[in-house]
Amino acid sequence: MRDSSSDRSSSRSAISVGTTTLVLIFVLLCLLTFSVLSLVSARANMRLSQKSADRTTAYYEAENASSDILIQVTEAVQKYLNISDEDTFFKNVRTELDGKNGIRFTDDETLTWTVSLTENQYLRAEVQISFQPFSNGNHYRIIAWNTYTDYDWGTDQSLPLLESDSLQGLFMEE
Repeated sequence: MRDSSSDRSSSRSAISVGTTTLVLIFVLLCLLTFSVLSLVSARANMRLSQKSADRTTAYYEAENASSDILIQVTEAVQKYLNISDEDTFFKNVRTELDGKNGIRFTDDETLTWTVSLTENQYLRAEVQISFQPFSNGNHYRIIAWNTYTDYDWGTDQSLPLLESDSLQGLFMEE
């Protein structure tokens, strides 16, 4: 005859081992899930950081190119300051700069240029020149120095809106 105490202890140890194994498998699955989520998050952060670095690099390259153009503008202004006639000054500056490096004059005193950042983004500068120095002593003043995009966002017109004819029918008394 078998000892009933040995049957009980072997069935308890089998249940203990099974429960421990299930808990261990659950913990390992949790660790695997968290490690995969961490990897996916790290890759997304890396891509976002790379895009940010590329955008920053493009901006500063455009900033440097635009500053080089501004230097050309100031050199041309300084070159013709010895002329005593203001109209001749503006004419000579315009002749030297118009069309060079994308510079275009909007009027006699104001010129603009754009430098490409990305496919659809640009750095736009607008500068006013003067024969007489401004309050800071320079013969130019930066009016605008900003980025803009020419990307067409395309407004969404697909919402079903009530038309005015149908609204009038709602408020009419019969």
